[in-house]
Amino acid sequence: MRHLKEYRRLISIISRHMSTKEQILTTAAVSQKQNELFDQEKRRQLEMVKRIEKITVHHVGQSHNCKLAMNKNLSTPYHVAMHFNETYTKRSAIALVNGKPWHMLQPLTEDCELRLVTMKDDDPKEANEAFWRSCSFMAGAILLNAFKTDVYIQPVRAADIPVSQGCFAYDVNLPFPWDPSQEELTSLSRLAYELAEKKEPFERLEVRPSIAMDIFQDNEYKVAELNSMTADRIVLFRLGQFIDVSPGPLVTNSGFMVPHRYSFTCVHHIEDHLKPGNKLTRFQGVALPSDFPCHYHTWNLIQERAQTPVTTDASSPLIDS
Repeated sequence: MRHLKEYRRLISIISRHMSTKEQILTTAAVSQKQNELFDQEKRRQLEMVKRIEKITVHHVGQSHNCKLAMNKNLSTPYHVAMHFNETYTKRSAIALVNGKPWHMLQPLTEDCELRLVTMKDDDPKEANEAFWRSCSFMAGAILLNAFKTDVYIQPVRAADIPVSQGCFAYDVNLPFPWDPSQEELTSLSRLAYELAEKKEPFERLEVRPSIAMDIFQDNEYKVAELNSMTADRIVLFRLGQFIDVSPGPLVTNSGFMVPHRYSFTCVHHIEDHLKPGNKLTRFQGVALPSDFPCHYHTWNLIQERAQTPVTTDASSPLIDS
């Protein structure tokens, strides 16, 4: 009998501890901790640059074909664009550095040939892929702020949907069932308008796996994702207060999405790859780059097409509910 009482006492203590932990895990608290760790690592890396070294950047393009002396590990393609005119800084989605796709805010590390890429280039493939990747990432940032901060929304991943599908998507684990109405989808799209108008930068940061694990320690999906990776450096991006793992490159800022041409078109449920029997919620939508004006009638047709649920992505097959 005494052992049974002791057992019940221990169960009670453990239950109270678990309940306390669940109360602490709110979206606001987790986001704040993640951003503090992100900022701390960003400062540490900047402090490691003790001496300014020069590199030669050969800019190639239809105009302004020239060589520039830039700062190693500090200067970015965006700084290169600033040497020309405002059109370059506004319209350059990504850069090609020695032929490799490069984020506009990613520091340059060696002498290189650099070309700035816009969404209207003759071959916009790399910029187009970066745009859709950024739209999915932006959806995660919107969802982070869409619900009350005293609950915990677990971001799962930006679905790697082929560009040919003409939509973006982000998967989350909601702590409650939710099938939003059209009015609620419109409210989500309004949050996108606000974010697009702010032109928030997509910040890039390369970190050690241990740092990434510290940042995402409260997200079991991110922990599982990191454990499956073998790279010795993990690429993180941040938009506003939202941080996620992404190979990139992403576009320069949220202003590349037209404020009234970024829309959530449907929400559906897919199988949880981490928890059998559970369902993840996929938020799906469509967007247009700011360089492409579109009549409202055409836009409505594009939105209608994007209302068809996409239940697979390039990384792993998922089954619709």
